[in-house]
Amino acid sequence: MDKRSLYDTIAIRKLKSQDFDRYDGGNGRVDRCVDLFVRGDLRSGGSLIDFGGGIGDLGYALRDRFDRTIVVDISKDNLRAAASKGNRTVHHDVDVGSIVELGPSCIDVVTALDFIEHIVDPIGFARECARLLRPGGQVFVNTPNIQFWRHMEMLVRCGRFPHTSGDREVYHGGHLAFYTFSDLCEIFGTAGLNGWVQFNDEAGYENPPDQWLQSLEYPPRNRDEYVTACKRLGNPNLMFRCEK
Repeated sequence: MDKRSLYDTIAIRKLKSQDFDRYDGGNGRVDRCVDLFVRGDLRSGGSLIDFGGGIGDLGYALRDRFDRTIVVDISKDNLRAAASKGNRTVHHDVDVGSIVELGPSCIDVVTALDFIEHIVDPIGFARECARLLRPGGQVFVNTPNIQFWRHMEMLVRCGRFPHTSGDREVYHGGHLAFYTFSDLCEIFGTAGLNGWVQFNDEAGYENPPDQWLQSLEYPPRNRDEYVTACKRLGNPNLMFRCEK
């Protein structure tokens, strides 16, 4: 079974009648992202494209903040639900190339929630984000943070690779790669995007024990370095923003 049919099969199996209902909260990754828009940490206005946007909950939740919301997904079944919530939809696999119906510099904000860990070519995806974005546009990525100290503890002390997905349909939830903040800076920097920022996952943050802070290549020497190190090690979700 190829990658497309595998993901389509999983989506069909998981799709429920209530996925066509208007979203009113309760999905952690969507709610965390919406909060960043509400706080002004992510810009509003213009066009939003949500890669791997599934059933379109984020686009629906942000409908009053953007003139146009576009959901890109590999599953036509997911996109039927997304369209029912007022999103424009695009059936596309980013690993096969650019979205031909969207020209360059047409998008103001790109979001990708629990998406980048499922694709083969993250650098190609970053370049597509850069192509689509208008100058000053932003990308927001949410993905598991493999540098979270409890993940490292599981690997080092228990000899088991940490599970970073609650999805048991396939091994490790179908995650193909695992990222740190530095990884994402390198990937999106290669595409010419900068202004890298990591936000705290306030609901999931756990202060890292001192032994993990001291195990870093460059242990923190002052308050600012301590705050940065805690951000890298203490967040189970890597919430990353960059700009064009």
